[in-house]
Amino acid sequence: MKIENTINGAIFDIDGTLAMMDETKRTFKALPGAIEALDKFRSAGIPVVAYTNGTFFPPAHYYPLLADAGLVIEPGFIVTPASVAAHYFTVQGYKRIMVLGESGTQVPMEEAGFDVVEPAAGQDPVEAVMIGWTRHFGLPELEALCEAVWAGALPFTASDAPFFASSKGRMLGVSSAIAAMIGHVTGQQAVVLGKPSTLGMDMAANLMQLSPSEIVVIGDDPKLEIAMARKSGAHTVGVTTGISDAAAFEKIAPDLRAHTVLSTLEDLPINQWIANRAA
Repeated sequence: MKIENTINGAIFDIDGTLAMMDETKRTFKALPGAIEALDKFRSAGIPVVAYTNGTFFPPAHYYPLLADAGLVIEPGFIVTPASVAAHYFTVQGYKRIMVLGESGTQVPMEEAGFDVVEPAAGQDPVEAVMIGWTRHFGLPELEALCEAVWAGALPFTASDAPFFASSKGRMLGVSSAIAAMIGHVTGQQAVVLGKPSTLGMDMAANLMQLSPSEIVVIGDDPKLEIAMARKSGAHTVGVTTGISDAAAFEKIAPDLRAHTVLSTLEDLPINQWIANRAA
């Protein structure tokens, strides 16, 4: 794979790229080549950000779970849609947020100092509605979310991906389904804060103090991290270890298509990238 510019940083997707999660056990298993890839980047002094579109856990909870699988990420270098949302809502000056989601969505909102409101009837007005992944919702929660939007709150979602990769195959993208329902009912389409929005790309680049043109983004979903990276001007590597095969990558419009597609992280030309930096 030929890359014209020097690679000074890397962003990896997690599910289907670095690892597969067993939802029942809430554990990760590293995919072939993932541990070695992180070790090579670390040894060369090249910073790595892990950016997942999942909101199962707060960012801090991912570190030990990934480390148990041999995947070591530096503290502060895991990005989730909830951490993106917390930053975005802070910039917008929001104070009061209605949140549907597990701790992975709720905790970053609380840590950022927002007044986090549960989706329930009779709540005072909120400025925004934030939807993350959860199995714990029913008609009362859905009604409360719609009522909040009808009252003027802006709807946001962690993801609009219909599914993502897990150890047991495709896992339903719950936040996408709920956001679609809210959009259909209220006429207000939820703003996506996770991938393929470039907000997370901007956060990751700022963490590494690099421009997108210095970064390679590696992931298994051509419509998420690859599209995000191409929009930002980063280099891209698609892998077929998750939800997409080579044909799925090929179907994407050329301006959003991965620069190259590999069957495993074991084929990443990291040694060449490192040599290019030294040249």
